[in-house]
Amino acid sequence: MLYILNFFICLIAAGLYLAMALGLGFRVIYDRPTFWVRYLTWFFSTPLLLLDLGFLGRTSLPITGSLIGANAYMMATGFVAAITPKPMNYIWYIVSCGAFLATLYLLVQPYRVEAEQKHPRSRRVFKKLLTVHVVLWTLYPVVWILASTGFNILSQGYETMGYTLLDIASKVGFGFLSLNSLRQLEQANEAPARLYQSSSVV
Repeated sequence: MLYILNFFICLIAAGLYLAMALGLGFRVIYDRPTFWVRYLTWFFSTPLLLLDLGFLGRTSLPITGSLIGANAYMMATGFVAAITPKPMNYIWYIVSCGAFLATLYLLVQPYRVEAEQKHPRSRRVFKKLLTVHVVLWTLYPVVWILASTGFNILSQGYETMGYTLLDIASKVGFGFLSLNSLRQLEQANEAPARLYQSSSVV
């Protein structure tokens, strides 16, 4: 399951950059160059990233549904912020950030607690996963507010570079990290069984 999820996450991201390379998914909205296709691909890829975490933590359905719902609302309001004229777009940006904070809370509290209860030997694994995930996802709204959608401090080139590096790290890099975490979880779960077999032999 984890390999399938990571495959489609990377496939969706690859489709984004193919569309951008072909000059698709781009519009000038209120004198701002806007790659609306980014939001479309994020809307489909970010739930898969959350399912990645849910699979590793064996997360219950209510927590998983809450995470995906808060994330979908964050993406939808973020897109509205990107296509709304200033300064009204800052209102939608704040609303989107509120949904983002709700997503972070769900990850660092109920998700983490439930994952550690089900994997008591692997708390460090989830601490690393969540730290990387939270840091990378937090940088997205930072780029947004510094780019032409916000304070216009970053040029379009730096904005594109920022999102590209974040996409590589949060999708490809996080995919490798999640697969490595799966291996560590399997090893931690196998350790008690090996210990039991050794004691039975003795």
